[in-house]
Amino acid sequence: MAEFIFNGINGATGGYDLPPQSAQVMAKIARGVPLDMDEKKDIAIRRALDHQQVEHFGIREGADPTDISQSGWGVVFSKNLVSADLDALKEALDPLLKHRQEGATKTDERFYRECSGEFGYQSGASKNDFLKLFGRGPGPADPEKLPYYLLIVGSPHEIPYSFQYQLDVQYAVGRIHFDQLEDYYRYAVSVVEAETNGYNLARQAAFFSPANADDPATQMSAAELVSPLAKYLQEDQPDWQVQTLIEDQAHQADLDQLLHAPQAPALLFTASHGMSFPNGDPKQYPHQGALLCQDWPGPKGHRGPIPEEYYYSADNLAGDANLFGMLAFFFACYGAGTPHMDDFHRRAFMEPKEIAPSAFLSRLPQDMLSHPKGGALAVVGHVERAWGYSFMWDGVGQDLVTFESTMKRLIEGHPIGSALEYFNSRYAELSTDLTTEIDETDEATQNEVKLAGLWTANKDARNYMIIGDPAVKLVAADGTSSAAERSKVSELLSEPPVSGPSGEQVQPAATPSPQPVAAAVPVPQGVAPVYVDYGLGDTFRKAGSSLSDGLQTMVSKLTDFLGKALDDAASLEVSTYVSDDIESVKYEDGEFTNTKLRALTRVKIDGDTMVVVPESDGDVDADLWKIHLEMLQQAQASRAELVKTAVSAVSGLSNLLKP
Repeated sequence: MAEFIFNGINGATGGYDLPPQSAQVMAKIARGVPLDMDEKKDIAIRRALDHQQVEHFGIREGADPTDISQSGWGVVFSKNLVSADLDALKEALDPLLKHRQEGATKTDERFYRECSGEFGYQSGASKNDFLKLFGRGPGPADPEKLPYYLLIVGSPHEIPYSFQYQLDVQYAVGRIHFDQLEDYYRYAVSVVEAETNGYNLARQAAFFSPANADDPATQMSAAELVSPLAKYLQEDQPDWQVQTLIEDQAHQADLDQLLHAPQAPALLFTASHGMSFPNGDPKQYPHQGALLCQDWPGPKGHRGPIPEEYYYSADNLAGDANLFGMLAFFFACYGAGTPHMDDFHRRAFMEPKEIAPSAFLSRLPQDMLSHPKGGALAVVGHVERAWGYSFMWDGVGQDLVTFESTMKRLIEGHPIGSALEYFNSRYAELSTDLTTEIDETDEATQNEVKLAGLWTANKDARNYMIIGDPAVKLVAADGTSSAAERSKVSELLSEPPVSGPSGEQVQPAATPSPQPVAAAVPVPQGVAPVYVDYGLGDTFRKAGSSLSDGLQTMVSKLTDFLGKALDDAASLEVSTYVSDDIESVKYEDGEFTNTKLRALTRVKIDGDTMVVVPESDGDVDADLWKIHLEMLQQAQASRAELVKTAVSAVSGLSNLLKP
């Protein structure tokens, strides 16, 4: 596999979020990313345990991961939450917390933990810093000190993805974060009802995978991942009904019908491109990670922004969607979430690049879990980009054992956190192999394809995560639960009794941002825009009217200046020129001399776009168009940053004038 293929389509441009890369490029990137000592230590311990063939990968020997009274369950909050917000969250989650406490403490009260306050996550802390609070270091989970199943409650802005990745090497970790307190309550009730009231969904699994024209990524995932995985499950579990929706059966309407059917599948697996949008794009938060369907004609059949009719997002989940009790697995870029910084760009170019104003969870799985008619129990997805190399191996071809083992564990009754241990095991082994390849072989003799494959597969295995409680299981059995019984769940959720400390209905706790975030730029739900005056406001106010008048004048001048800049930003124009004699090119009166204009894009602030595409002998000049799109993305990011800076500057200075 000499070329490395990535999932992900840029919804604003219609092009690939990241084009295929050569093994040589990927190998160079891999050489510049050694693991830190904590990661090496954790991974070495994990791999040693796996080579001893310990049955229960992440938990101490003798404890049963299918029984939380032996493995334990805990919830992790941010230490920075004020008491009123923490109390409101706990009240919203009360049905789930009581349910898990009852199940975990049958033999030992220590097997249930609420990690908050001084035992909560401290901003900037590593996984090992957190474990020290409970007298633990690297190694298998010991439920007497810290439970094996841990549910993080909070956005990745509050509790970062990096902490979750580290903790997940030995523990079974999930995360929830919702827009409203009532969404926490809805999810809590859905889990408790599914586990306590004898609900039995039919043994049905659905596999959904477009294979878009002229698109190697989706064609490969449909042929080498989804089709054989569905076949494996059907052969291994003959009492399950397996539905396979591939290519012409994988349109947006097909997925919508599947999720709104009277008897929706208990297990859903999808493989597709995940939608990606530039930093500052208004569609980024609602549609990032949405599933691109067969409606997309492929990279040659469609040019320009991707219409919403081509992909499945949270907006498609109507009120009558039938999601209660479902477990879902999305193999797609950004299917679970988006980090603040672009991990690939940092490693490739050794410089930071913002993907979004702040890290956030994808909206589709959030809305699936908090659906008002009863939500899904958990969704497994990918943070940032998904990599085709996760199920293909150089010199081997198709390699699905990790996926097959995870599916088998789920079907046979393991909680989803335990089932995903195969991905954690794969991550640990690949990390050790990668470190060995980088540290112990000479660069001149390294096999670039091998090194690149190790790096991509390693990052892919690391970035899978659970949105939802990691202790949930499939509730599929004989399918005796009727629509009438499921309607009782929606009745329970119709008026969630969620209130604040004083009894009044409240909004979700806002997460304070450490940096100014412009109100004009979309920010993740639950993250409050804040402005910082560094204590200067009181200084100016105490100094009297002369300073205040001077400041008012400064604000007025700055407003005029920024107003002109924003007028210019209202219409973005990107031009790409070529020249046969670069030394003769000059820039005069706002134009280049001795050049030819080969591509032009004009984007208005409301999103209206006009494009002139370069041609070469009647065909689109793909290389030049790729360069042009990269410049367009940079220009859009710069415009978003200008707007953010302008609003933050004016608002921040205006705050200084407040009495």
